[in-house]
Amino acid sequence: MNGQKPLIRSLAQRWIVWDVIDLKAEFKLVGTTWVFWVKTNHSKEVIEYKAQLCVQGFSQTPSMDFGKTYAPTGRLNSLRCLISHAVLNNLSFHQVDVKLAFLNAPLTEVVYLSIPQGLDIDKRKYCLCLKKAIYGLKQAPLSWYNSLKALLTELGFSVCISDPCVFFRAGDSPIWLYVHVDDIAIFIQDVSTFKGELKAKFNIKDIGVSYLILGIKVSSLPSCISLDQGHFIESLVELYGMNYSKKMATPLLPNTYFLPASKDEVVKFNALGVNYRSMVGSINYLSTGTRPDISQAVSSLSQFLEKPGYSHWQAFLHVLRYLEGTSDVGLVYSKSSLSGIEAYSDADWGNCVGT
Repeated sequence: MNGQKPLIRSLAQRWIVWDVIDLKAEFKLVGTTWVFWVKTNHSKEVIEYKAQLCVQGFSQTPSMDFGKTYAPTGRLNSLRCLISHAVLNNLSFHQVDVKLAFLNAPLTEVVYLSIPQGLDIDKRKYCLCLKKAIYGLKQAPLSWYNSLKALLTELGFSVCISDPCVFFRAGDSPIWLYVHVDDIAIFIQDVSTFKGELKAKFNIKDIGVSYLILGIKVSSLPSCISLDQGHFIESLVELYGMNYSKKMATPLLPNTYFLPASKDEVVKFNALGVNYRSMVGSINYLSTGTRPDISQAVSSLSQFLEKPGYSHWQAFLHVLRYLEGTSDVGLVYSKSSLSGIEAYSDADWGNCVGT
């Protein structure tokens, strides 16, 4: 609660996020709420305590106070490609965080807010007319992306065709950027000059050499960069009570075949009271991040999202036991004489009993 008034003053005076106007009967007001959370690092150590004023976007009206809302987010394979490129070409991998990023984005729609808690104004007489995007607003991510894209274009960057969150600037010292909302990964030989360009436009937090991005731990050495999600695996193991279970040597047992669940299996699974979609989603995040070795297992379990059974639950626990025993395994990008791209594919129809 102590963080409310300082942030309110910053929003009103420094960022000029809103105008205080007379409340009229025809105005449709959008509500606000405060969100408090603790930011930790990969070791679960507290970094900072944060407070954020958010709009209750669910109370917005389509075509009245918002239009398009889709905003692109960076693809993990783009990030991995850039990391590999950085290792091969001796580029630094740094990271910055744009503070209160959405507040840099002007709004094109008219949005009226009710007076938030912490602002000493009579809510019966006045309301707020938003001038900038604010967290929780449906169009806020898109407004921020468009503002950032326009700024980077002014600085000479081009947008990657295959990923709209990757930007490139040619020159004597080429720069690659990977953007995920307000986190910007920078790949460049001399990073200090470009950081100065960003600081002239935004209030940024200079994280330095990247050590944690999108929940992935980054370990940089002179000749390689390694990525792992061991901390996330540990949290999953703890969540499902598998701390002292037997470790497994493979993601699934050999010759494992899955069939649709019988009625008895469905009843037995439902009695567990667990969310199968959430379970599979958590290991899918690992498989698309740093653990491609479980991709086949995730693909198999994903076929039963609509009607999971007890056998599918047991298979999930098997994957979890394998992950616990290999939690320190990840991806390592090291220098190589090969600079080209190699692609591999495989298809196995024999293991699909259903077809």
